[in-house]
Amino acid sequence: MSNYLRYFVVILLLGSLFYSYTLEIEQSTIKNALDKKLPINIDKKGFVVTINHIDILGISRNIVESKVSASVKVSHVNKFAKFLPKKSMNIIVLSKAIPKLHGKLLSFELLSLKVNKLIQIKEVKGVLKSRLEAIKIPIKALDKISWFSSVKDIKFQDNGLLRINMRISPWLLLLIIPLFLLREIGLLLIAIYQKFLSPRKKYQCAKGELYQDGTCSSTTKEAFKKAGFIAGMKAYRASTK
Repeated sequence: MSNYLRYFVVILLLGSLFYSYTLEIEQSTIKNALDKKLPINIDKKGFVVTINHIDILGISRNIVESKVSASVKVSHVNKFAKFLPKKSMNIIVLSKAIPKLHGKLLSFELLSLKVNKLIQIKEVKGVLKSRLEAIKIPIKALDKISWFSSVKDIKFQDNGLLRINMRISPWLLLLIIPLFLLREIGLLLIAIYQKFLSPRKKYQCAKGELYQDGTCSSTTKEAFKKAGFIAGMKAYRASTK
């Protein structure tokens, strides 16, 4: 492969760092995935919260508003259970959350909750937050491309579509680009050897002493320049024989 073509490929690969493409996932896909995980039980200090149904009400400015139908049951473990007139009750929770992507799993970071339109929690913390945010939805559309891509950003659009902006994984490029620059990497390593390591030896290699027409490193360097990395390595092996 000619030098110009190799350099052109490297420039294209580097340019791909600034190129992004999008995946759009419909709201119904997320809803179906959520339904498969229901019901969800959260048990803490004798209060058992069972989430039975989740409806996405609306999406605006990347904030997802949902209606959650749940029930709360007080078990005998709770020391106040005997004083409560009702051991269980149904609740409706209105929540606001923003989407987060962990690899191929979609979750929601809770911003606020309103229970039965009476109790409003402006900042969700603790066990309830951690348990609800632990509900992760697999995005199958990411299965085939996640190994060579990374997520740039994720956003719900006002029409309900989840837009995921992807780009080529920088780690993959770090593996690919050196393959097109083996000649340059070889020349750099030889230059470092000749400048810093060879003078410390205080003697010339056997080939240089015997033939007086260049050392192993200089022969390999010329082969790298003229014919590329593979020919340079062949010249190096021939010299060291």
